Amino acid sequence: MRPFRTDTVLSSIPTGAFLQLFQAPGSSKNNEPAAVSASVVASATELANLKTEVQLVGRDAIIATVDGLTTGLIPAEAHFAQITSDSVNKQVSLPSAVAGKQIYLQVDAVGVEVISAVPADTLNNVVIGATNEAALVVGTLYSAIYDGANWAMTGVTITGAVEAPVVPDAL
Repeated sequence: MRPFRTDTVLSSIPTGAFLQLFQAPGSSKNNEPAAVSASVVASATELANLKTEVQLVGRDAIIATVDGLTTGLIPAEAHFAQITSDSVNKQVSLPSAVAGKQIYLQVDAVGVEVISAVPADTLNNVVIGATNEAALVVGTLYSAIYDGANWAMTGVTITGAVEAPVVPDAL
């Protein structure tokens, strides 16, 4: 459950300016949302089309489905996907993303399969969008980082051990 979230696009920053974001001191106490401020710091590189998303990160509840669609689709703006499933054969889909996108995935009670919403995308250099899926197990926190074509995924167990590489297999 996400108690608070805000998305703001800052598009009125002057051309050639850097943007500095900082959290106001003491603004995140007792699980209250953090106050975020922005200020223009200095001119440098041309940033004519600067669009920066500022958001307070929460968990996105993802419910696996037979095809990874609807409630099984991880939103593109997600940072932490809390996944639930009633069958190890159900799927969740990684979103269409831009290079540099990182998503953490945590699976509750029952394992799940991960695919991609983009048919040509790969996970650890194996296609997962059209023909393959990768098993995610309970008790592991996964980190998925997108480089523009490939999701590099690693997992760490609840005891802190690095999991064996995630290797997709046939659907």
